[in-house]
Parts: sequence; C-alpha cells; structure tokens
Amino acid sequence: MYSTRPATSQDYTFLFELKKAAEYEQIHHVFGWDDAVQKQIHKKEWNEAKPTIIEVDNKAIGSFLLRPLEDTGEPLYFSRFFLLPEFHGSGIGSAILKQCLDLADEQEKRVTLCYLQGSRVGRLYKDFGFVITHQDVEFVYMQRIPNSQLRRES
Repeated sequence: MYSTRPATSQDYTFLFELKKAAEYEQIHHVFGWDDAVQKQIHKKEWNEAKPTIIEVDNKAIGSFLLRPLEDTGEPLYFSRFFLLPEFHGSGIGSAILKQCLDLADEQEKRVTLCYLQGSRVGRLYKDFGFVITHQDVEFVYMQRIPNSQLRRES
C-alpha cells in the first residue's frame, strides 16, 4: 500500500511542490500566494525539522511531521501533512494519521495541530478525535488527548 522514510535533501523541491499542490487554494484565499515568501517559509521549516516522506511504489506522494512541540516532549505536534491530490480519498491519509495517533497513545501524549481556515482536512481530524481549542481568521487549532486519558476521565 504505502511506505514511509525520512526526507533527504533530494526531497526538498518535491516537498515545496507538494505543499503548493495541496495548499495553494487555501493559502491564496487566506494570505495570497507569493512564491518567494512560500519558498522562504519552506526553507525555514526544512531547517527546523525534516518531515517523513510517504511513498507508493517507491514514488513520493506525501509527507507528515510528528515531533515534540516543547523541550518537555509534550505535546506532540502534527504538521506538514500533505498528499498529492490524486491520493486524496485513498485511505492513506487516514492510515498515516492513525499510525501517528497510535504512537502518541503509546507514549500517553496529547497531539496538537493547526490548519488553514477552509481546508477540508478538518473533517478528518474531527473523525479521529481532535477538538478545536481555538481559531482565528487564518487558522484552526486542534488537540487530541491520548485514549488512556479519555478512559481515566470517564
């Protein structure tokens, strides 16, 4: 079905084009798309942390990043979650998200994320137990607590 691997320097351009394919409309609507600005953001994000590449038949088709948000390791932050449009609805995104949330549950860690207003991905996150913590005109911020904490609270 799919496999994952760490990003390498050969993925740098692919990851920019992937983000553009996945988020151009939302970014254009919220901020206006400026290639130079987006390339600066991409370079900054690349230097902060390398994402995981999602492949099908040894071809890169997406990415994600799951990492500790703070020095304490709590919570985990899920970001850079993109699939090429032709793989939307294939189940790969749900499988990746489930894999990441299973890992967070094993570590008993919350997962936080944010996405651009107007993005369809919010429905997927809600289906996986994320709740909106706050939002502004640009972004929606969400959190999911580990299943083990849910069981203790009920």
